[in-house]
Amino acid sequence: MLYSILLVLFTLTPNGTFVRQIDGFLEPVHAIWLPDGNIAVADRMADEIVIITPYGERLKTIAHENPLELHLVEGLPEVGEVARYDFETADLIKEGVPSQTADGWIVPDIYGHAIHHYDQEGKWLGKWGVHALLPHEGKGKLHYPNAVSVSPDGTQIIVCEGFEGRMQIFKLGEGEPDAAPLVTNIAHFGKHIDSYGDLILAAEPELGDVYLFRTGLDVPVTLTRFGGEGDASHQFNWVNGLWITDGVIKVVGDGNIKTFVYKHDSSSSFKQIPGMVKFQKSQSHESFNGPIEGESIVPGSTDIAVTSDGKSMWSVDAVNETVILTTIPEFEVMTTIDDFIEPQGIELEANGNILVSDIGASCIKRFSPTGELLLTFGEKGTAPHQMYKPAGMTVLDDGTIVVIDWGNHRAQLYSPDGKWQATFGRGRSWTRKRNPPPHSVTSNANNWKVTYTPTPDNMPLNEVFEITTWVEGESDVTSLRVDAAMPAHGHGMMTDPVTTLQEDGSYKTTGMLLSMPGDWEIYFDIDNGETVERAQDDVTLAP
Repeated sequence: MLYSILLVLFTLTPNGTFVRQIDGFLEPVHAIWLPDGNIAVADRMADEIVIITPYGERLKTIAHENPLELHLVEGLPEVGEVARYDFETADLIKEGVPSQTADGWIVPDIYGHAIHHYDQEGKWLGKWGVHALLPHEGKGKLHYPNAVSVSPDGTQIIVCEGFEGRMQIFKLGEGEPDAAPLVTNIAHFGKHIDSYGDLILAAEPELGDVYLFRTGLDVPVTLTRFGGEGDASHQFNWVNGLWITDGVIKVVGDGNIKTFVYKHDSSSSFKQIPGMVKFQKSQSHESFNGPIEGESIVPGSTDIAVTSDGKSMWSVDAVNETVILTTIPEFEVMTTIDDFIEPQGIELEANGNILVSDIGASCIKRFSPTGELLLTFGEKGTAPHQMYKPAGMTVLDDGTIVVIDWGNHRAQLYSPDGKWQATFGRGRSWTRKRNPPPHSVTSNANNWKVTYTPTPDNMPLNEVFEITTWVEGESDVTSLRVDAAMPAHGHGMMTDPVTTLQEDGSYKTTGMLLSMPGDWEIYFDIDNGETVERAQDDVTLAP
């Protein structure tokens, strides 16, 4: 009898079965079903409301700045707050936008990576959902679900995952939830990072852990970890910011600024030093109150950077998609930089140039002190040399740029000229030497993107090698010709390479031979049947 009762209770547990995934958004913060069966999506970062079919086909786009939540007004989607219930429960870590049903409530747990069910009185009934552990896994696995919406017939649910730029549709039912996957050694770095000397400071907000890395090798190595999740004075339930100076670390979290002290000898051997950071004190956030807050410059900013003379400050206004230079302490606006999808982090280089991470465009932009765009680097993606939703940045003493690759749960190292050098996280790393990235160039008329990989990885001197090339553009490619020359010497290669289209859509070029040391140019002539357009890359071979 007891077994039968337990079996009935178990099978009545709410659950969701994966139906399909819809990609292609910047940040879908909410979606609702429409009376005609289609779906309205609030894409906050794209500043638009998109009407799609349940299969992802786009039907209509409505411009709307920063849409957050949607509701129906006479059958049409409008921006407005969604009804909520006061869920007084410890089961939710971070509540997202809920959806009310005939029987109760369905609530996404953003940081718990799960979907919770409650009855009409707010009693918890159960949860389901499997946390995605591989980068951007999806297809039934959940990663920061931030909003849900139940279909009018109550059989399906939309789960928005703004972090991943996608939505997933599940069929609602009852039954055994999927088993949770094994925990893997993947970092979940937050948006903030800082450095001092040969040290880098970063944190995993969800775990309350703060890490101190040491530079000097191919990738930074972990010296120690401190903090941890909890309510003790030295712990955190969430980390909102951090910075490091000589012997002092300050971390913002749980409504307090917590101060830690440390001792570090940069001439000592590389080794982990548990306990090298000691908790000192915790202070209320009220110490931030004053003229800055009154002018609403810093509290609404995602990041700030003070100039070396202390007389002015750059601040990031993510909502208005601008970066602003103001005087201190008057806070008079001196310069405004725009042309971002959504700026996130900011850092100043030693020469006064400004680095800004564009979380929407997945790139880093460098500006002069007067706001002139000097360089854009970074490529959207998940490969070691790519980035996705870059956030905080810091610049090391040698000019190396360290970026929190927030969307990929890791950090990246770039040379001062914007070339990827290494990727590191918690327990895993990639370097340019071990994992050379494919080369990527834009055609001289900016209509084509060419990505190519030589075999072997480093183009050899006076040895025949191959090149695999991918071409992206708005029209079809009729043919591709690959060649090379030494402009300074006025001659090309001694071979006549052959380029062939492969089944996977790439082109393979055989017979490449760079016979002399020095400066070469690799040419990619792209023919679309009407125009031949050239992309080229510079290669220098050592003797």
